[in-house]
Amino acid sequence: MAEDSDWSLLDKHLFIEDVLLRSLNKQIKHLTVTGNTPMIYSLQPVIEEIERTAEDDRDFRTVRICRAILRAIDSRREDKYVAYRKGLGVVCNKEEGFGKDDFVVEFLGEVYPTWKWFEKQDGIRSLQKNNEDLAPEFYNINLERPKGDADGYDLVVVDAMHKANYASRICHSCRPNCEAKVTAVAGKYQIGIYSVCKIQYGEEITYDYNSVTESIKEYEASVCLCGSQVCRGGYLDLIGEGAFQEVLEECHGILDRHQLMIESCEVNSVSEEDYYDLGRAGLGSCLLGGLPAWLIAYSARLVRFINSERTKLPEEILKHNLEKKRKHFLHICLEEEESDAEVQAEGVYNQRLQNLAVTLDKVRYVMRCIFGDPKKAPPPLVRLSPKEVVSFLWKGEGSLVEELLQCMAPHVDDNVLNDLKSKIRDLDPSGSDDILGELKQSLLWLRDEILYLPCTYKCRHDGAADLIHLYAYTKYFFKIQGYQSVTSPPVYISPLDLGPKFSKNLGPGSHEYCKTYGENYCLGQLIFWQIQTNTEPDECLFRASRGCLSLPDIGSFYAKFQKRQRVYKPDTIRSMLERMEKLPQSSWPKEQIWSFSSSPKVFGSPMLDAILNNTVTDKEMVHWLKDRLTELQVIY
Repeated sequence: MAEDSDWSLLDKHLFIEDVLLRSLNKQIKHLTVTGNTPMIYSLQPVIEEIERTAEDDRDFRTVRICRAILRAIDSRREDKYVAYRKGLGVVCNKEEGFGKDDFVVEFLGEVYPTWKWFEKQDGIRSLQKNNEDLAPEFYNINLERPKGDADGYDLVVVDAMHKANYASRICHSCRPNCEAKVTAVAGKYQIGIYSVCKIQYGEEITYDYNSVTESIKEYEASVCLCGSQVCRGGYLDLIGEGAFQEVLEECHGILDRHQLMIESCEVNSVSEEDYYDLGRAGLGSCLLGGLPAWLIAYSARLVRFINSERTKLPEEILKHNLEKKRKHFLHICLEEEESDAEVQAEGVYNQRLQNLAVTLDKVRYVMRCIFGDPKKAPPPLVRLSPKEVVSFLWKGEGSLVEELLQCMAPHVDDNVLNDLKSKIRDLDPSGSDDILGELKQSLLWLRDEILYLPCTYKCRHDGAADLIHLYAYTKYFFKIQGYQSVTSPPVYISPLDLGPKFSKNLGPGSHEYCKTYGENYCLGQLIFWQIQTNTEPDECLFRASRGCLSLPDIGSFYAKFQKRQRVYKPDTIRSMLERMEKLPQSSWPKEQIWSFSSSPKVFGSPMLDAILNNTVTDKEMVHWLKDRLTELQVIY
C-alpha cells in the first residue's frame, strides 16, 4: 500500500478487503470453470479498474489512493505485484439480504459414524499408496451433539462431497458474516448457517471454518485468502506441535498413558468420582453406554488429564505467542494476547474431547465386531503373577533365560554351557517364599556369570549381562490380552474422493476397501487416543514402546548370520543411560545394537516402574550401569 496517502491503517485494510479483493474476483470471474483460471493475477489492471469506477462515482479519495498505488508500482517495474485469487464461493442473491441472526441455509450431506468416516480416509490413503501429495479438497463438517444434551456429547461426520446443497461451497473468512451452529429441529440435530451481521444483496456469504489438523502438510496448504484485517493466514490450526503439545508431552507420555490404562484395568469398575468428572466434561450415556467398566474408568482418567491440561495451556501458549511476536512487533497488547491464549486453550480442550469421543467410537465398533456386546471385552492389560514372571524370565518356554542359552550355544564351549544350565536349574526361584526377591538375585547372579565371558563381534555377552541387569531391576510385568483380528465390510471410494491425479491411474468406478483391525488395535488406539491419523495404531504403539516400555530382545547381542557384527561400545551404554534418565518415555533408537519384538506379548521396564511408583528410576540400577560405562571406557 502506498505510503504517501493520508489513509489510516484501518482504512487501508478495509480498502483491500472490501474493494480490491472484490474487484479482483470480478475480473477473473469469467475464467471460472474454464480450466484456465489463473492462480495469481496482476494487481495493476485491478487498481486501474477501481480508479475508473471511482472517477465515475466522483470518489476522489479512492482515486487518489489508486493513483498513489499505481505510481508505487510504476516506480518498481522489476517487482511483480500480484494477488492470489480467492474466488467467490456463495453470494447472497436475496434482494433484501439477510438481517443479523437470520437463518441462511442448512448444511446437508451424507452422515457417517466417525469410525466409518476414518475407515474411508484410511482407504483413500491406501489407494493413494500413502502418497505425500495432498488429498482432494474436502467438504466434511462435524455434527456434534451438545455437551448439555441429556445423553451427553457425541459426534458424527457430515460429508458433502457427493450429496449436498450449496452450504458446502461457502468459503472461509477470518471475519465472517455467518456462523455454523448446531440446532435442534423437530427433535433432531442439524447444522445451520446463520448470519452474524447484516448481509447485502451481492455480498459473499462466509463463515469461519475454525478447524484443526494433525497434518503439517495439510496445515501448510490451508492458506487463507479472505483478505480481512484480522486474517490469521490460514483456515486450519495445527495441534500436533508447538505450545499446544507442551503439556501433553511433559505430563502425558506413553508411560503415563499406560499407567492410566493399568490402573483402569486393575480396578475394572467405575467410581462415583469417575461419573462425576465425565459428566462435567459432557460425556454421558450416548458415548459411554454399553462400554466395559475398565474403559469408562480409563476415559475418566483421560478427562482428568484434559482438565489439567486446560488449566496449564494458556500460560504455555501465551509464552509461545509472545516469543514469536516479539521477533516482528515492538508493541504488543498483553491483555489481547492473554485473551487469545485462553481462546486457543479452549480450542485445544474441545479438540481433545472430540478425539476421545472418536477413539471411543472406533474402539466400540471393533469390540462389537469381536464380542457382539462391547461390555464383554476384557481388560487389555493384566499384571503377571510372581509365578508367571518366573515363567517369562527364568524357566518357561521361550523365556529370557532359554533364549539366552540358545543364543550363546554357537559361541561358547559345550562344557561351559552345560555347567551354566545346571546352575540355572539349581537357582530356580519358583519354590521360594519370596519369589520375586529370589528371582532378582538369580538374575543378578546370571548377569555376573556371563559378564566377563570372552566376547567377539559375533557375540557380546557383556551386553546381554547389562540387559539382564535391567530385567532384574524391573518389578512389574504386564501381559497384553490381544483380541482377535477382524475385517470390516467394505467402504466404497469413488474417483471424486481420490482426486483427478489418482482416479486416472485407478480407473473409473468405485473402489472397495476393507479395513483389517489387528488383535492389538484397541489397545493402540486407546493409548494414542489423541491422534486419529494413525491407520495402524497398534504398530505405532510397539514402535513407541521400544526400550522405554518393552526391553530389547536378548538376541540383540548375538549374531545369527555369519556376516552380521555386534558392536557394543561405551556410546551404547551412554545412550541407554541418557534415555533412561533424561528421556524415560522415549523409544530407543533403531541404529543401536538393540532389536525388539515386533509384537511383544509381555512388557515391563524400570522406567515404567518409576512411573507406577511415582519415583525416579532405580538409583542402584543406574549406578551399576555407570560403573560399567567407566569400565568399558578403560577397555576402549
